[in-house]
Amino acid sequence: MGSGIFGIAISGLNAARGSLETTSHNISNVNTAGYHRQVNAQTARTPFFEGYGYVGRGVDTTQVSRIYDRYLDRQLNGATALDGYYQTQNTFLSQIDNVVADQDAGLSPAMQDFFRGVQTLSANPKSIPARQDVINLAQSLAGRIQSLHGRFEDVRRSVNGQLQTVVESINAYSGQIADINQRILALNQGSARVPNDLLDQRDQMVNELNQLVKTDVMSQPDGSYSVFIGNGQGLVTGAVANKLTTVPNVDDPEQLDVAYSFGGGQVRIPNGMLDGGKMGALLNYRSETLNRVQADLGRLTISIADTMNRQHALGRDLNNQPGSAQLFTDLNAYLDGEPTLLPPAPPPRLVAIDSAPTYLQLKQLREATGVFSVKLDDPAKLAVGSSLKMASTSTPASLAYVSSVWQEAGARPQTLNNNFSTTYPAGVDLTYDTATQTFTAPAPFAVTTSKDIAGGFRLTDSAGVTIEFKLEGSPNNGEVFRIGARGVGAASPDAAPSDNSNVLVLAKIQNQNVVVNTPGGSNDFVPAAGVQPNANFQSFYGQLVSFVGSAANTAKVGGESQATTLKEVKLARESFSGVNLDEEAANLIRFQQAYQASSKVIQIAEKIFSDLLQLGG
Repeated sequence: MGSGIFGIAISGLNAARGSLETTSHNISNVNTAGYHRQVNAQTARTPFFEGYGYVGRGVDTTQVSRIYDRYLDRQLNGATALDGYYQTQNTFLSQIDNVVADQDAGLSPAMQDFFRGVQTLSANPKSIPARQDVINLAQSLAGRIQSLHGRFEDVRRSVNGQLQTVVESINAYSGQIADINQRILALNQGSARVPNDLLDQRDQMVNELNQLVKTDVMSQPDGSYSVFIGNGQGLVTGAVANKLTTVPNVDDPEQLDVAYSFGGGQVRIPNGMLDGGKMGALLNYRSETLNRVQADLGRLTISIADTMNRQHALGRDLNNQPGSAQLFTDLNAYLDGEPTLLPPAPPPRLVAIDSAPTYLQLKQLREATGVFSVKLDDPAKLAVGSSLKMASTSTPASLAYVSSVWQEAGARPQTLNNNFSTTYPAGVDLTYDTATQTFTAPAPFAVTTSKDIAGGFRLTDSAGVTIEFKLEGSPNNGEVFRIGARGVGAASPDAAPSDNSNVLVLAKIQNQNVVVNTPGGSNDFVPAAGVQPNANFQSFYGQLVSFVGSAANTAKVGGESQATTLKEVKLARESFSGVNLDEEAANLIRFQQAYQASSKVIQIAEKIFSDLLQLGG
């Protein structure tokens, strides 16, 4: 009887001591990240039959288990991945938003100043200071575009650097998870006897890994974890960790892509497959925001250079010479895959590259902003006057005359040399009808009401050559007016060095639709061929600013919402499996009393055993 009581008491002591140790362990790890509260599982020993019935033999501690809910941990990993994603997005988007929307560093003020200078020049076209001011403001515009190009390229390099850092951190975590897998496999003594603290460390590693990239975790029958990213790329399998690396993009070496080590080689992972976490945010930010911003800026820059150069080439300078000197760098080659400056008669395609631009084409649009500059440095060579004249050929001529005669660059795909003076060297005769107050013109011309000049007319041909003019005075019925080229040189009898017709058109370009708005589709930043221009310079840049601002606000709101979600998930897991110091303090008292009670049983058993010995003596 004594030995039975002793055995029962000792089993109680051991069970209480084990529970006290587990409780102490919980209290010690109250601030350990990822720690799950542990509890001892106890079961009564198999009873012993005494004839009158089965007598208990004490208690055994069968398992030390952690309070763990796989669903809550998966929720936490998913919330952590989204939190890391939004934090990174918010950081980078706020930087680029501050650049494009800044009234000092942004492009909009520089464009407004440049066109204001062009308008000022129209009031005094012979003024050398006014002409020089236009050149200075053009240089300021070019400097602002190059400055934006530099800022965006810095951001692009920063994304590359961050990607490299993230890949290194992911490799470190995957190596540690694989190492813990190996240690768990070595220490496992069956499903009921597992190293709980190592399990916690592994789960914490997985959670921290999700801050960098979204993962999918599968628990294997042997207790190890298999960790996957992207479209099923195995990052960790048992005790083996497969490493990631960064490799230059084939078309754009300045862009780093993520590759996966597999079978002794490297397999590129498509950017869209790596979502969530810091890595997903970096790749998404670059592909959907930074690429678009730089592509938009490139298209805008090319449009400014092309449109202004075309119209400038149609005018006359202060010496009545054709406007052959380019105002800005010719950037049209950057639309066609051959970035060679000043190609002969480049085919302008301002509305499209392809329906699905490649990295190479996006790279060329970025490079266009980096080489944009002012080519004209002599103010006298600014072609502010018209190269056209219009006069009555009838005898006798009326006192009517024509003012504001100029030629516009016309519709695409007209080239720089395809202008009225060279295509129609003999000029075009227009006949006036006093009854209808309209002109008739020979084919392929048509005369319509001017879209821009009140009371004016517009002459167009089938190729898109456009001439605007306004009639002053009262012509005779049937009177014929001839539009033709002015003579060249200051000695020409029809030279007009003070004419401001062409500079008026240059100023008017500011409000003309010469750019196609960017499609709303993701990763499709260049409009399809054939789409007509539907935005002017300011509205197009405003669309860019609005896009960045909307993306930044979305990231900010999403980040705030996700931070709240992450906090709630953490609280839910903490309330379920975290350490509650009040509860553990109560457990200490409870297990201490159990230990003391088992000790008291031993004292009683010892007393009984001693009394029995005395009776036997």
